[in-house]
Amino acid sequence: MLIRAILNKVRKILYIGLGLICLVLGIIGYVMPGMPGTIWLIIAATLFIRSSDRLYLLVVNNRFFGPQVKEFLETGVMPLKAKTISIASIWVFSLISVVLAPYNWIFKLAILFLAVSGTTYILTRPTKGNPNH
Repeated sequence: MLIRAILNKVRKILYIGLGLICLVLGIIGYVMPGMPGTIWLIIAATLFIRSSDRLYLLVVNNRFFGPQVKEFLETGVMPLKAKTISIASIWVFSLISVVLAPYNWIFKLAILFLAVSGTTYILTRPTKGNPNH
């Protein structure tokens, strides 16, 4: 019983710590061009929902990015612009890595697999404003 309580406390601290790192990355992504912000905020909120109601509410009630994060967590809906930018970023940076990285074909194949996986995930999310979602 005591071990379980200790493990739960450690897990909660770990989730809060990782969530805070993601929150900082998300905020940086909102002000730094070329760095994604929303995905880090979604990850932060997901970690906070498992560890801290106060921090979760801080993210989803934020006037700048809260509604978008909350909508994605509740419905999985993504705006078309976010989908387009995400997929374009995935492929631009993946292709740069494949072409310029001095690694072998296994590394390059892994990069392409992750790019296809990310693209597939994004394309399977409902699009905001689409009546079919």
